[in-house]
Amino acid sequence: MCTVHRERGLCNESELIRILETIGPDVIFEEIRPSDFGAYYRDKSFSTLETRAVSSYLKVRPTDQVAVDDYVIPDGFRREMDSLFEYVESTDPEYRRLIAERDQKTYRLGFRYLNSPAFEALSKRARESFEKTIASSGSEGLKKKLWMWNDALRRRDASMIQNIYEFCRKCPFKEGAFLVGAEHISSILEDIASRMKTDGNLVDWKRL
Repeated sequence: MCTVHRERGLCNESELIRILETIGPDVIFEEIRPSDFGAYYRDKSFSTLETRAVSSYLKVRPTDQVAVDDYVIPDGFRREMDSLFEYVESTDPEYRRLIAERDQKTYRLGFRYLNSPAFEALSKRARESFEKTIASSGSEGLKKKLWMWNDALRRRDASMIQNIYEFCRKCPFKEGAFLVGAEHISSILEDIASRMKTDGNLVDWKRL
């Protein structure tokens, strides 16, 4: 299930709780680091829309939680990527327009839009505009940063899916929910499609 980390209109805590109660998962796979689990759920020094909704759901139904985001981000990576996005956002009006349209629709239509083919199509157009801007920049440094971004995203998403499959092999259960930021969905769907060829009987994936 695609989510956002901060509330946006109909993408809010109460709606996510309602969806979780409808699904009734026995296991919730979360896009957080195992080392940060305590900060989200014990001392609550970290907080996201997802962790607040999960905390509320757990009061109704005891559920296993699995933190699956264990990809190690290199030192300085976020700073490098911030400069990449700052360049595109300041240079490409089409990219800004597409992101604004996507955010407005997410705000008005909520999780159903966030998990729809329409969201994926608009996100794809935004990515294409982003990459076109970098390609036409003439900057080898920016092109390298874009490669680093795409490579890190693929590796991180593949790691999360791998951790889900490893848990499923060891701990059978009936119904699970994977809460992940919507920006990851394209890479994750590609990875799942590849794994279905070899582990097709292990996980029966369904989209919201």
